[in-house]
Amino acid sequence: MRNELIFSVPGMVNAYPADSDKNRMTVICANLLRFAYDHGLLNVCPFTEGGELLMDTIIRRDDLTALGKLIFNDLMYDWLTYTDNESGKIDRKNNVKMLEKYFNKLSQSV
Repeated sequence: MRNELIFSVPGMVNAYPADSDKNRMTVICANLLRFAYDHGLLNVCPFTEGGELLMDTIIRRDDLTALGKLIFNDLMYDWLTYTDNESGKIDRKNNVKMLEKYFNKLSQSV
């Protein structure tokens, strides 16, 4: 199987022309990848030693653990769909409790 592209931080961030949107997407990507790395879904660390997101991070299939290969795509889509809705008072881009909820649901289904 080829080593397909799964997630591209530069692709996600650079899809937006406005700096405020780029900054928002950077936070969304950082929260997703921090959660995925901390929960054993990634074989690679997409952060510097100081904890900053590496802005050139590209996740390919081979960068995922066995569990990551099973649930990362669904986790990513759930998170991106959730954070795309900016209505209400919730700071969705930083509400990582939703990542935990999605992760638990997906983990139970495998």
